Amino acid sequence: MLVRYRVFWRPMDRGLIADREILVVEDEMMLRKRVAAFLEKAGAQVVAVDTLAKARAALKEWAFDFALVDIQLPDGEGLDLLQERAFPETTSVVVMTSEGGVQRAVEAMQLGAADFLAKPFDHEELPIIFRRCLRQEQTVRLLEHRQEMTKPETDGLF
Repeated sequence: MLVRYRVFWRPMDRGLIADREILVVEDEMMLRKRVAAFLEKAGAQVVAVDTLAKARAALKEWAFDFALVDIQLPDGEGLDLLQERAFPETTSVVVMTSEGGVQRAVEAMQLGAADFLAKPFDHEELPIIFRRCLRQEQTVRLLEHRQEMTKPETDGLF
């Protein structure tokens, strides 16, 4: 007897998210729960909160690999976290919103967001977005390394 299983994750996608710590800051309860469940099913450790205050508290306790942050929250804007530099450099921040368009996306990127996601979105986009964030981070590290390698040595010359 032939048994078929539906495959939701390619191995690379699951490996990308598995064991990652991800912060989800979203005030819409159903979206927050669906995103968290999707990421947890992929093996991520997820902290899902609905306000800026709870996000700030979570950031004091944990170091996250990724953060999905809604712009419009009950107690302010998710961009406030970027302006405050609340995220460590090792956290790739993806800003989500259903309003604002290109101008808000540019503002988020200028404040340090790694990417921008327009709502509504398909949850299957998340591994693609996270992969793009990791590639961007690797590119930055590579450029920094190359710059360091091309610096002239001045040990003891002056």
